[in-house]
Amino acid sequence: MQGHQPHPATPISDAAFEIKRGKRRGNYSCGRCGLPKKGHKCPLTSATDDVSTPVSTPAAAADSSASVAASVKLALTSPASVVRPTPAARRRRALSFDDVSVAESIDELEEDRFELDEELYLEGSGKLPGCCLWEVLRRLPPSGLLSAARVCRGWRETTRRLWRAAEELRLRVPATAQIGFVGSVLQKCPGLMKLSLRIESDVDATMLACIAFSCPNLKSLEILTSDSCINRITGDELSRFIADKRCLTSLKMEGCCNLGGFAFSSTSLSCLWLSDLHSLSKMVFNCPNLKEISLDFSRQETDSTDLTTVMGTLGRSCPKLQNIHIASVLLSHDAVLALSAANLRGLRMLSLVLGSGITDASVAAIAASFSKLELLDLSGSSITDSGIGMICNVFPETLSNLLLALCPNITSSGIQFAAAQLPCLELMDCGMTICDPNTKKAIDEEDDDSELQKTPNSNLLLIHQKLIIKHNRLNKLSLWGCSGLDALYLNCPRLNELNLNSCRNLHPARLLLQCPNLESVHASDCEEMLIKTIETQVNSEFSDVESHFPSKRLPDGSKRVRLPFFCSPQTSDDEKGRERPMKRHCAVILGS
Repeated sequence: MQGHQPHPATPISDAAFEIKRGKRRGNYSCGRCGLPKKGHKCPLTSATDDVSTPVSTPAAAADSSASVAASVKLALTSPASVVRPTPAARRRRALSFDDVSVAESIDELEEDRFELDEELYLEGSGKLPGCCLWEVLRRLPPSGLLSAARVCRGWRETTRRLWRAAEELRLRVPATAQIGFVGSVLQKCPGLMKLSLRIESDVDATMLACIAFSCPNLKSLEILTSDSCINRITGDELSRFIADKRCLTSLKMEGCCNLGGFAFSSTSLSCLWLSDLHSLSKMVFNCPNLKEISLDFSRQETDSTDLTTVMGTLGRSCPKLQNIHIASVLLSHDAVLALSAANLRGLRMLSLVLGSGITDASVAAIAASFSKLELLDLSGSSITDSGIGMICNVFPETLSNLLLALCPNITSSGIQFAAAQLPCLELMDCGMTICDPNTKKAIDEEDDDSELQKTPNSNLLLIHQKLIIKHNRLNKLSLWGCSGLDALYLNCPRLNELNLNSCRNLHPARLLLQCPNLESVHASDCEEMLIKTIETQVNSEFSDVESHFPSKRLPDGSKRVRLPFFCSPQTSDDEKGRERPMKRHCAVILGS
């Protein structure tokens, strides 16, 4: 059979071996000793010069059989140095990675890939060089690599090497797949460090056991679940998995509705995200190096988790926390006080969402305990403009992200004050703050005129509000659902994203956008006239250039109006060429 090699114990000369084996294109190993040819000088060259070798000329082909017989006879009587040596390991081939350690990454293997002969062509690859094949296959998804491995032997070896070199894997597990599918894929990646699974079927502790067995060096694990599947992993099973994985530094898991309670103990864990939590009987954190935690509880009224105890335990057992995100309708002032009592001087991000029990007193406790916050999210709380004033007094030099969505007690005055007193602000979310109390429940209705007619005079102050923001560093501003906003004036040179969804009462004539770097404006569920005004202002050819033309006021002094362009002094052709503005490209997004 072609390509068959003799038994290692059988001494055969190089001549007989070359005749039987034949020469193949792309051979990168020495034909005598089996070592790589690059920079190699065969030690058997001088000893085997006298041995007859087959030649390709017709004259030599006539007595080839005699040469083979003579070679075999000579090999039986020659010294040991002439006999073909028995290799200690399997002979190395081009694209073979038997000698590659498991810990090597794709970037480390690229150096070895470039050592391959650029003129080496793999069988069945259509004369595609090995280095090009490597670059193509390393960009395929896992399903593509599984299909490529069935093309030919060369492709199979290359994909096998890629699997072993992989450090990060993102895999979608369909509903029809079994646990064996995940196990077979993970066993191909013994050096895997980051794993992300999107599971579309029910998941239980068997999946954790499969991951723990197949990925001994795993550092980051993310399990995403679909809406139809159920996560049956319990708190004890997850606690055991975290305790056994001594290298695990990041864990993110969705659908944790069946945990019941847990006691996490790990010295390596630094990031923990759990969502859909419900009625936890106990929450114990023994993670001294934990820096980021996100606990998202269910919105059900039957949730019985004691968040006050949880916050106190979290602050005492995790002194290195920097980012905290907790979303629960059970958040209260007592829970904030329990967290504030902890000595978390390194806290940089605090997000307490959907806590209607959080008041201005809670803001005072936060301001007194955490003076270096860069992000503060109190969406869904009951704070007022007074709370915003305390935030501005404590964090004027550090706060860059302020999120106050779904806070019904905040007015446009508080938002303007925050924008004026926080010079480092880059993101501001004030969605559903300036709301019409009569249209708040009917936000999805299309007819707004009838609702405005029903509004009593006592609520006119809450509806017809004007917002003026001038900021030099603000990048993103969200005013979605501010149905009580009547006029908006923005002068933000760095603003690139604006959200005006469901701003139904915003008057087109009272909108002014002086934002030259604006890239996208969300205007879903807005009036047609408002949408046209937005498109006209953001795509104006001359709006991004400061006008030096004179201006005047109306007789009542209510609005500053620029003189028309044709009434202004004409400039020379050279000045026109120098001052010609570049037209902006801003997208007005009307979808949901």
